[in-house]
Amino acid sequence: MDKWKELSSKQIETTYAREFPNYWSKLDERETVWQPRYYDFNLYSEGKMHEKLEYMHNNPVRAGLAKDICDWPWSSAQWWHQGRSVGIPVSWHP
Repeated sequence: MDKWKELSSKQIETTYAREFPNYWSKLDERETVWQPRYYDFNLYSEGKMHEKLEYMHNNPVRAGLAKDICDWPWSSAQWWHQGRSVGIPVSWHP
Protein backbone atom coordinates (compact mmCIF):
# COMPACT_ATOMS: atom_id res chain seq x y z
CA MET A 1 0.00 0.00 0.00
CA ASP A 2 2.85 2.39 0.84
CA LYS A 3 4.42 1.99 -2.60
CA TRP A 4 1.07 2.42 -4.34
CA LYS A 5 0.38 5.60 -2.35
CA GLU A 6 3.85 6.93 -3.19
CA LEU A 7 3.53 6.29 -6.93
CA SER A 8 -0.07 7.45 -7.22
CA SER A 9 0.57 10.66 -5.25
CA LYS A 10 3.41 11.59 -7.61
CA GLN A 11 1.13 11.03 -10.59
CA ILE A 12 -1.69 13.03 -9.01
CA GLU A 13 0.68 15.89 -8.19
CA THR A 14 2.03 15.93 -11.77
CA THR A 15 -1.48 15.90 -13.23
CA TYR A 16 -2.72 18.71 -10.98
CA ALA A 17 0.34 20.87 -11.66
CA ARG A 18 -0.14 20.42 -15.42
CA GLU A 19 -3.95 20.50 -15.70
CA PHE A 20 -4.91 22.83 -12.84
CA PRO A 21 -1.95 25.19 -12.31
CA ASN A 22 -3.99 27.94 -10.61
CA TYR A 23 -5.39 25.50 -8.06
CA TRP A 24 -2.07 23.73 -7.63
CA SER A 25 -0.17 26.97 -6.98
CA LYS A 26 -2.46 27.80 -4.03
CA LEU A 27 -1.87 24.53 -2.18
CA ASP A 28 0.51 24.44 0.76
CA GLU A 29 3.61 22.38 -0.03
CA ARG A 30 3.14 20.50 3.24
CA GLU A 31 -0.26 19.18 2.09
CA THR A 32 -0.25 15.48 1.30
CA VAL A 33 -2.38 13.62 -1.21
CA TRP A 34 -3.04 10.69 1.15
CA GLN A 35 -3.64 10.60 4.87
CA PRO A 36 -0.46 9.50 6.64
CA ARG A 37 -1.92 6.61 8.59
CA TYR A 38 -3.04 3.34 7.12
CA TYR A 39 -3.34 -0.17 8.41
CA ASP A 40 -4.80 -3.26 6.85
CA PHE A 41 -7.50 -5.32 8.48
CA ASN A 42 -8.41 -8.88 7.63
CA LEU A 43 -12.14 -9.50 7.43
CA TYR A 44 -12.40 -12.83 9.18
CA SER A 45 -16.18 -13.13 9.35
CA GLU A 46 -19.31 -11.91 7.62
CA GLY A 47 -20.22 -9.99 10.78
CA LYS A 48 -16.88 -8.15 10.77
CA MET A 49 -17.34 -7.37 7.07
CA HIS A 50 -20.74 -5.80 7.79
CA GLU A 51 -19.30 -3.83 10.73
CA LYS A 52 -16.57 -2.29 8.54
CA LEU A 53 -19.01 -1.71 5.68
CA GLU A 54 -21.37 0.21 7.98
CA TYR A 55 -18.42 2.25 9.24
CA MET A 56 -17.54 3.21 5.64
CA HIS A 57 -21.18 3.89 4.73
CA ASN A 58 -21.44 6.27 7.70
CA ASN A 59 -18.33 8.31 6.79
CA PRO A 60 -20.26 10.86 4.64
CA VAL A 61 -22.87 11.22 7.38
CA ARG A 62 -20.22 11.80 10.07
CA ALA A 63 -18.53 14.36 7.79
CA GLY A 64 -21.83 16.22 7.31
CA LEU A 65 -21.93 15.48 3.58
CA ALA A 66 -25.15 13.46 3.73
CA LYS A 67 -28.02 13.12 6.18
CA ASP A 68 -28.50 9.41 5.56
CA ILE A 69 -26.06 6.75 4.36
CA CYS A 70 -28.21 6.11 1.28
CA ASP A 71 -28.08 9.80 0.31
CA TRP A 72 -24.39 9.65 -0.64
CA PRO A 73 -24.36 8.93 -4.41
CA TRP A 74 -20.96 7.17 -4.43
CA SER A 75 -21.82 4.65 -1.74
CA SER A 76 -22.80 1.02 -1.99
CA ALA A 77 -25.25 1.63 0.89
CA GLN A 78 -28.06 2.00 -1.63
CA TRP A 79 -27.42 -1.57 -2.80
CA TRP A 80 -26.93 -3.05 0.68
CA HIS A 81 -29.89 -1.31 2.35
CA GLN A 82 -32.36 -0.70 -0.47
CA GLY A 83 -31.42 -3.25 -3.13
CA ARG A 84 -30.96 -0.43 -5.67
CA SER A 85 -28.36 -0.46 -8.40
CA VAL A 86 -25.32 1.74 -7.77
CA GLY A 87 -24.03 1.61 -11.33
CA ILE A 88 -21.55 -1.22 -10.84
CA PRO A 89 -22.16 -4.84 -9.82
CA VAL A 90 -22.06 -5.49 -6.07
CA SER A 91 -22.07 -8.99 -4.67
CA TRP A 92 -21.10 -10.94 -1.59
CA HIS A 93 -19.91 -14.53 -1.76
CA PRO A 94 -19.56 -16.03 1.73
